[in-house]
Amino acid sequence: MTPEDRDFIHTTVANSAEQLRAELSAHIEQSLQTTRAELSAHIEQSLQTTRAELSAHIEQSQERTIEAMRDMQTEILRGLQAFATGNYARMHRIETSDTATNTRIEALEQRVLSLETRLHPPQ
Repeated sequence: MTPEDRDFIHTTVANSAEQLRAELSAHIEQSLQTTRAELSAHIEQSLQTTRAELSAHIEQSQERTIEAMRDMQTEILRGLQAFATGNYARMHRIETSDTATNTRIEALEQRVLSLETRLHPPQ
């Protein structure tokens, strides 16, 4: 093989290698763009799904919180009612006892007054 043939083969191989590199680079770039687009679409879909799931969870949490708050209010009202019932019974007993005591004291005062007016007539 002559040096010209070697130079020709070397030049042809170099050109072919350069052409292959350019084609491979173009193919890789196209594949990357396609992969980027697919990945971007997949990420967007995942984000939408995640947003929907989060919205549903937040709404459920709000409903559970509102229900818990209502349960707490109900328990507070029941506690107040139980206290008020016991307190009312105690106050009723005290008032009834006071009425009976007042009636007895009035009767005793009348008897004492009656005795005093008999023993010591007014002068």
